[in-house]
Amino acid sequence: MIKPGEREIKNAQVFRALMERNYAPLLIVIINEIADKYGVYITEAWRKSLHLRDVHATNPGRGMDLRVRVYGSLEMAEQIERWINQRWEYDFKRPELKVAIIHGEGHNKHFHIQTSENTRRR
Repeated sequence: MIKPGEREIKNAQVFRALMERNYAPLLIVIINEIADKYGVYITEAWRKSLHLRDVHATNPGRGMDLRVRVYGSLEMAEQIERWINQRWEYDFKRPELKVAIIHGEGHNKHFHIQTSENTRRR
């Protein structure tokens, strides 16, 4: 289980993406806030686009994925998801969208953390 303040990276490919690409400044702030309070295990950063509007493929990068199971339980991960979304608004023009989303199945369950040009602190 990850501890507050810890930052882990899945593999060399993710590390390389973190080193070689630019990321939206607010994404960096949000990821660091999560890391300071809960710890983070980054599983995906920049990548080639897999679908229309893929925030992992933008320049600067606007999305990262974090492993859920390092927090010990789905309930804890859902608490973190609420904490993030209470602190950050993804886009006032699209209030149905969120900064933090938990999705995937089994060992692939992860946080998708995303920002837009309109993301702001609540």
